[in-house]
Amino acid sequence: MYLGKLPRPAFGVRIPDIVIPTVLKCFKKLDIAGTLMLSFNRETAPEKYIRSLDPKHFYLGHTGTSISELIQKIGYYTSLYSVPIEIEADHVSILGSVERALKKIAGVLVEEPLTESEIQFSLNYIEEELKEVAKNGGVDFVTIDTCELFDYRVDKLSDKEVLNLYESNVEPEVRKDLEKIYLGKVFEFLSDDRRVAVKLDKVDIAKLYLKYSKSIEYAITIYELAKKYISKSFGIEIAFDETPYKSGLKDILFYTLELKRRGLDPDFLAPNIGFKKREDYDKDLRELYEDLKNISTILNSFGIYISIHSGSGHNPYSDKGLGVWRVVREATNGKVKYKMSGVFIQLLLEVMSRMPPGSKPRRLYEEIYDAVINHLKHVVETRSALYSKELEKLVREYEEGKHRYDPRANVFRHYFYVFQAIRNSEGVRIYREELIKLFNEDREFRKAYEDELYNLVERLSLSLGYVGNIVKYRYIEIS
Repeated sequence: MYLGKLPRPAFGVRIPDIVIPTVLKCFKKLDIAGTLMLSFNRETAPEKYIRSLDPKHFYLGHTGTSISELIQKIGYYTSLYSVPIEIEADHVSILGSVERALKKIAGVLVEEPLTESEIQFSLNYIEEELKEVAKNGGVDFVTIDTCELFDYRVDKLSDKEVLNLYESNVEPEVRKDLEKIYLGKVFEFLSDDRRVAVKLDKVDIAKLYLKYSKSIEYAITIYELAKKYISKSFGIEIAFDETPYKSGLKDILFYTLELKRRGLDPDFLAPNIGFKKREDYDKDLRELYEDLKNISTILNSFGIYISIHSGSGHNPYSDKGLGVWRVVREATNGKVKYKMSGVFIQLLLEVMSRMPPGSKPRRLYEEIYDAVINHLKHVVETRSALYSKELEKLVREYEEGKHRYDPRANVFRHYFYVFQAIRNSEGVRIYREELIKLFNEDREFRKAYEDELYNLVERLSLSLGYVGNIVKYRYIEIS
């Protein structure tokens, strides 16, 4: 079901048969309506790519969970446990390659612009994804991600160069419309404790248009594609966070207004607030509060709420850093959607690592760990698609270290997902399938994981005010 703007958690279910029933039990105990999802391209893919033995599809949908399985399993378990759940197609993205996206997740700086052929290839792939969505009954929510089309080259130009580029490359009528809307106007926004005023001069307008126009154009294209293939009502979120830099207020204002001007009115927008994937927030919490408060003051005035991406911390017990979740709630007045994905498999592996030596969970954990490290060493040796200097450094640090099989070793916590992509010669994802089988057979292991996951979901939900959200936010429709 489409949950609208209801404040809620949104969780990635990378291995559905393990994560979904466990999360739903938590939601039922805590009276939570939430979102279950996977990131399209990176975490899930159409069935034919999941089954493919072609090496170039190795990382595509690396979890081994197809779009069909995702939708069908969420539907099955939601019916079984009678919990109101929204199904989200997360990060429906314009991407150069899945390897490029995975490098960014691991903290590798990628700024090179995409080519037109890469963009067209990506659009064709998105259409394939949405066709499979349609065949399985659709989804309730779509997050659109065109961050790869931001043109960072503009930020390196002088004001004069920006204006020259703007006036020589943008049609006079387009410039006239932009300046009529933005030039010299003060956009003022009010919240409980502040007024935020934003004013754009001609250089701002030129820079923002040059930087974001292509991204906005393709966000609309993806939105139209989604409407073509999803017959029921669905919500929209805009990913604005897949960037190397924090989001500026002028950027958010311009991007939001240009989307609305073109007929796209999102429920949520995810800014870059300085969160890094699988890292705790390590800056001053007052800075985080101010950033979130200012952004939410602007967005809320348009009926849009903040979505937090990269919500997982350094490890499953760090909670993104001491006090971070409390500050997120206070700054947004609880009007926030909070996303986590990898942490649920990371937690599973931590639980396995603590099982007695020689036990089945511990033995499988060591096999998975060795498989990941060996795969990464091969990537480094062959300089294959996932290679980066950062990865090479992490592998070397692990090899030189003393803590073998440490679930929190940097190389493992950033790249553990690889085990789900590893297949045998027949295309079977051996470690993924063995893990599901063990989870279903080993009651002690399953109970340990369920208890730990419940504690994690409860901590998050109490901190962000999600407990009882379906009752707290009564739905009143006036038509």
